[in-house]
Amino acid sequence: MRTRILALATTTVLTACAGGSDFRTADELVLAEPVVEEAIALESPAEVAAISKRIPSTGTARPRRGVLTAGDIDDGLNIAAFNRYQSRTARAERLPGINLSKPVLARVQTFDGAPAAGVRITLRRKGSDEPFYSGYSGVDGLVTVFPGAFGHGARGPVEMRAFPEGQGHPVVKVLSPNGVRHTVEVPSKAAWSPDFLDLAFVVDTTGSMGDELAWLTKELKSIIRQAKRAAPGVDIRYGLVVYRDKGDDYVVRNYGFTKRQSEIQGWLRAQSAQGGGDYPEAAAQALTAGAKLNWRRGKGERLMFHIADAPPHKRDARAYLDAARAAAAKGVQVFGLGASGVGPQSELLMRQAAIVSNGRYLFLTDDSGVGYGHAEPTFSCYQVSRLNDLMVRVLKSELSGRRVEAKPSQIIRRVGTYQRGVCRN
Repeated sequence: MRTRILALATTTVLTACAGGSDFRTADELVLAEPVVEEAIALESPAEVAAISKRIPSTGTARPRRGVLTAGDIDDGLNIAAFNRYQSRTARAERLPGINLSKPVLARVQTFDGAPAAGVRITLRRKGSDEPFYSGYSGVDGLVTVFPGAFGHGARGPVEMRAFPEGQGHPVVKVLSPNGVRHTVEVPSKAAWSPDFLDLAFVVDTTGSMGDELAWLTKELKSIIRQAKRAAPGVDIRYGLVVYRDKGDDYVVRNYGFTKRQSEIQGWLRAQSAQGGGDYPEAAAQALTAGAKLNWRRGKGERLMFHIADAPPHKRDARAYLDAARAAAAKGVQVFGLGASGVGPQSELLMRQAAIVSNGRYLFLTDDSGVGYGHAEPTFSCYQVSRLNDLMVRVLKSELSGRRVEAKPSQIIRRVGTYQRGVCRN
């Protein structure tokens, strides 16, 4: 932990792992009467704001103590709004942005209008012999692909081929990447039933992550048990990557995959939240390790949850996004979970990783009244529920192929006009 002389507009002593950035902005902290603070090394007003959230929360009216609460945003269902946010925030934070222009959007459904998840598809430029994308239709039969993110920049029509299992010849349709979600009809198919689930966690284990690490260690078994009801008998492997930063006991520890739930529980119990002398951490190196895990191919689910409260170092921001693209190219969906103290840099990078890989961005809230304070996200509508319930719904959605929404009794708070993941305000 480094010591720095700062002028702070609060008398609260910050004890969480927090700190600076890899560059100085035009608006730096102004030194006044010397005050010795420990282990902060702040650099910019944005980071001061993020770290000021990392004080014990007093909660909202009637807090549900002892229960972590969270919301989420599916930016793939709100692409226009995300593009505006990405452009604005990338400029303000001086961070790179993934090319999300000209997305290929489709909804695969049966002739009677039922969504068809898990249909194998390929995309190729019209007239090309080789596809530039191969994958499966996702939850509710949706296909959302950003050719520009992978260097293919489809400017004209794209030919989509859908291969319904056991139905013979593929269904071929030419799609225009004009922002409209096209309908692609296939013969009737059975409900989505994945052959396997590869579920990996990439977890920041620096000092401020104690609550989140304890939650994951304690609740993973219950979450998996409830989610498996959507796909009984699915073959599951569990993966774990933990990380801190340079100068700590370790930078990245990669445990790989195991089929034994008891083994990943043991790995988690062996972790402790320590270290981290400044705000950014080794998130890029950790996500790269996660993308390089031996993910299975074929008809299954590949989900990677990145749980963190700090961004990568600014010099590593592009490497973080490259890791997300590499994961997406393998059919791995990245789900970011923004924890206590998450700031604008973390949110932007984690949301980009999620949208390019067809994942979601999840974030903790203050509604539980426990842990450090949590910043409000930068979007206009969401619902808050228990984090456990949200995680179960996310897993059930992916395993069943149908989006699972919160029951009215599970909703603690609503913001804006929310309709099945789409912001209507």
